[in-house]
Amino acid sequence: MRKGVSAAAALCLLVFFCPPVASPEMFDLESVIIFALKHNPSLRIAEKNVAIERSGVESAKAERMPKVDFGSGATRYRYPLPLTPIFLPSTLSFSTLANLQIPDFERTIYDAGASFRLPLYRGGRIAGNIRIAETREALAKENYRASQQDLVFNLTSVFHKILQLQRLLAANEASVKQLEDHRRNAELFLKAGTAPRLDVLKAEVDLAHGRDNLLLVRNNLESTLELLKDLMGIEEAGAAITITAPPASEAALQSREEDIRTALSRRPDYLAISKKKAIQEDRIRVAWGKWLPDIYGSGQYIKKGGDGTSFPEDWFLGLRLTIPVFDGGLIRQEVDREKAELEKVRQEERAMRLSIFREVKDAHLGIANASDRIGVAEKAIESARETARVERLKYETGAATGTDVIDSQAALLRSEADYYQALYDREIAFAARRKATGESEWAKEVLR
Repeated sequence: MRKGVSAAAALCLLVFFCPPVASPEMFDLESVIIFALKHNPSLRIAEKNVAIERSGVESAKAERMPKVDFGSGATRYRYPLPLTPIFLPSTLSFSTLANLQIPDFERTIYDAGASFRLPLYRGGRIAGNIRIAETREALAKENYRASQQDLVFNLTSVFHKILQLQRLLAANEASVKQLEDHRRNAELFLKAGTAPRLDVLKAEVDLAHGRDNLLLVRNNLESTLELLKDLMGIEEAGAAITITAPPASEAALQSREEDIRTALSRRPDYLAISKKKAIQEDRIRVAWGKWLPDIYGSGQYIKKGGDGTSFPEDWFLGLRLTIPVFDGGLIRQEVDREKAELEKVRQEERAMRLSIFREVKDAHLGIANASDRIGVAEKAIESARETARVERLKYETGAATGTDVIDSQAALLRSEADYYQALYDREIAFAARRKATGESEWAKEVLR
């Protein structure tokens, strides 16, 4: 019997017990946003808030409908009580008294019946509460849209941060490779006796520093990828994704003043404050309505019986009017409180308007600043790349020191890092402008 296992058998066992590794799923920015809008849990919570407020509208409308209840019970009394009220005619005589029917008296009384109550007028409070509920639903929808835009901005920021880190990772890998080549050259020159040992030691130190930076960038990239998956709502542990770079954003077409007007007309968080203001105005009207009469109709149909008796019926219909006369200033305090809440919402609206002015201005300045930095960084990279090439050639011919080579390589890496940072800042500034103006073109695919 063979003690070993053939290579073919081992390969079959490996394939059987080790499932194939799934290839990473590819996402561009648009597909990332669409996926997140469907699966992000925080956005689903905001969506459920809309459904909750929609139920509140139906509850407010139900206040206009009659309330019908059925009830029954059994009660034990100390003394016998009549099952129905005792009826006495308006004129008493011997003939009427002779024909007077005395109801049954029982100590244990069983009853069953139905009652209703129909509001007829409540000082406009029912209509006001319906308007409040409908406005709260509209407010929840604006908050949902605001949550969408916040999520899209965060996704865009993280997406472009990943692109920046990927490019920075490639630059660090190239820098480490150049430092490794420089260390090998320094070792060769040391053996040839044309370079001091200090050049080798310095090359090793800078190479170790470059490898540390490379590891740091790689770890930041992994962490940022996990953050993107979290924002997208991907629950699978260890799910691998890759992203592709989108085309560069175009320059802003509208002026700052036009963007501000656009923002004030479609920013969901700004529109939400106007909904809050409308709610407070209706709440003041509802509070005022408590000073007005309350009119409602009511009725009841009931049967009562005792031990060994029949169940005689009884009923009534009525119309009632209630007018508040004195409540210790309770309604006045409620009206004043709602007015104070309205003033607070007006100040929130003013603060939001000032914030919109600042956000639009900062976005425009950020786009201009990053665009200028990109042009400067491109020239700096070209210059640093040529300087590093020249210094390496000079070192190989003995006309430069190892320090010059390492310094030129570090300058090239800094120039590349500045360039990638400027690219990232420019894309984030465009995303900030879209968020500041309330742009929602990204949602068309989802809302279709």
